[in-house]
Amino acid sequence: QPRMLPTLSSASIRCVLFDLGGVVFDSPISFVREFEIIKGYKKDSINRAFSRSKNWKKLEEGKIGQDEFCERMILEGLLSKGVTVSDLRQIMRGISSVMRPRKDMMLALGILRSNGLKVGAVTNNWREMSSSAGMYGKWRDAFDVIVESAIEGVRKPNPQIFKIACERVQCDPKECIFLDDIGINLKSARSLGMKTIKVKASDTRGLNALRELASLVGFDLLPRNKRKSSGSQQIMGSAAKNLPLFQQEYQKRYDNSKSSEDEVVLASKL
Repeated sequence: QPRMLPTLSSASIRCVLFDLGGVVFDSPISFVREFEIIKGYKKDSINRAFSRSKNWKKLEEGKIGQDEFCERMILEGLLSKGVTVSDLRQIMRGISSVMRPRKDMMLALGILRSNGLKVGAVTNNWREMSSSAGMYGKWRDAFDVIVESAIEGVRKPNPQIFKIACERVQCDPKECIFLDDIGINLKSARSLGMKTIKVKASDTRGLNALRELASLVGFDLLPRNKRKSSGSQQIMGSAAKNLPLFQQEYQKRYDNSKSSEDEVVLASKL
């Protein structure tokens, strides 16, 4: 069993809900920023335009498709001069293609489930980026449920999407922890009684967030080489045997990885 940590609230926690992009997967915001650099557009100008757009809301609620969104964004007049429909289509396709899972987060999902907790995802996405379009594929097996805005017709920060997630995992909001990288989404979850953890942009592998989560659930979640204690390798080794097959395979891939600890994965090609 994983090493138990001191906690006051673990007995009341039955489920952990995760945002996907920027939490379990690399942030799509980073991809858009890289695109802006390559194209010479002002930093965060496209991200800000998306956040202010009424059509972005319609896209994430599944009311319009990706191509229609790109055309509407140009007409909306929020983008910097020179941004084209072709640019936006490259961005939308690129976001889908760079949804790379974070190793430590993926391993933590399995540890949570092997210790009896429900694990779900609550994500804002669009039709072409939803499970109905084949998105997530094998990663779906890491979660008990995935609640998607484009399928449900409601998006974060609307509290309704969190209520849907709680119904699917059959847990009360007060029994759930929610991780997200956007403050307004966390505020909405807290209004229902959930405990929340913010995954900061600087926490590119989610290690700080996982340490905070471990303190709430009452057992360790970090891979063996992220531990400080001398006995941690044996602890993680025994815990890994109890992981679902999906996470066991991911553990093997993690152990064989030679990537730098300081690597920040950004999309540099379209």
